[in-house]
Amino acid sequence: MEENQVRRKVRRVLSSQLSAVLATSKDDDPYCCLVSYAMTDDLKGLIFATMRNRTKYRNMASNPRVSLLVDTRKNVREDIRRATTVAVIGIADETVGEEKRRCASLLLRKHPGLRGFINSSDCAVMKVRVDKMVVVSDFESSAVLDL
Repeated sequence: MEENQVRRKVRRVLSSQLSAVLATSKDDDPYCCLVSYAMTDDLKGLIFATMRNRTKYRNMASNPRVSLLVDTRKNVREDIRRATTVAVIGIADETVGEEKRRCASLLLRKHPGLRGFINSSDCAVMKVRVDKMVVVSDFESSAVLDL
């Protein structure tokens, strides 16, 4: 699959889904959880929010390398052949100042119900600087998008 096709597929999947599975680790102890997210237009940044007292935040403070999985499954048998997954791999950093306002605004456009959560003084707006995305569809077809 050519790069433009991969980009279109990534955009289609990431814009159609509301949540991702975030994988973090600390001291070789892996941890996964769901997060609501938004992507930057250039696909180089994935934004999500978390409270600073959560396991995922502590893990990212210790090891900022993360992976997020977004998929189109519907929890039916056909998913194994029909679903598309996008694994986003990168480095997560807490945003501050104007960048935090821009990222929070982007996240709120997709998830307006998070306004109270994001406006909490203990909420960190995180931005993953995307290194690459791995796209798998049709059971075995895969492509890598290096960013």
